[in-house]
Amino acid sequence: MSDLHTPCRFIVKHWQLLAMQDGYTLHTTVIEAVPVEGGFLPAFVGKRDTRVVVQMATPLPTQQAARNSLRDVLWGAHVAGRINLNPLTATEEQAA
Repeated sequence: MSDLHTPCRFIVKHWQLLAMQDGYTLHTTVIEAVPVEGGFLPAFVGKRDTRVVVQMATPLPTQQAARNSLRDVLWGAHVAGRINLNPLTATEEQAA
């Protein structure tokens, strides 16, 4: 697996490129937390087994807090219409 580290301001663009297809989020995308010194950073694993790690000024204290922080950013982008968090089903992925 390769890691791509990105500032939070680019996370929606990376989600569009690596976690979406045909306007929908791939059902295989996984949100996780990566342990670093001082806590955890939010991350997701998208296409081509690429893990996108969100760089933050201060790591979050728990895995759940890291995952929730990424979910909050993604939900805001979904509500704003920038991404669609509805999953593309496995059948739709195979057809595409």
